[in-house]
Amino acid sequence: MLRKGGIREDSRHFKIEHQQFLLYPGVFHEGALLLKPRYRSLIPVTAESDFSKEITLSVFCKLIETINISQEHQLKALDPFHIWSRSFLAKRFKWKPSQPLKLMIIRAYRLSQTVTIPVIPSYRGCKSWVGLVEDIKTNDLKPALSDSTFSSVLAEIHESLKIESDHVK
Repeated sequence: MLRKGGIREDSRHFKIEHQQFLLYPGVFHEGALLLKPRYRSLIPVTAESDFSKEITLSVFCKLIETINISQEHQLKALDPFHIWSRSFLAKRFKWKPSQPLKLMIIRAYRLSQTVTIPVIPSYRGCKSWVGLVEDIKTNDLKPALSDSTFSSVLAEIHESLKIESDHVK
């Protein structure tokens, strides 16, 4: 995940508030232009969803590592590892230039059963963290990648950024 925050951050700066979290579904304002062409087919399904009344949660994440991205060559090195267009990332990188872009390396898991919850006013808006009122069970998770594949991708990311890592948390 590459994050710099939302317009309505409480502290006006992005900060990581949780080591484990659910992904809240939504769509960026610019839509398909934000994605590399081969991923643009993902947009219609999400864009046609109405997130104003209810949302469906299906992905749980554990934060493994955070890396500050403060140089453009780092951003270019990460290109094989994300779905975002170069123009979108360049725009995000330049927004609030004194703040680094945060590369959040996460381990993603699918919930054993999706959970649909009502959207309440405190969930709305362009912000990075939303405290859910509902208690969501996160047992019986299925990893998106096998342990070996995840370790391999993590090593590739480290190599592309020239970061030495002797273990994964």
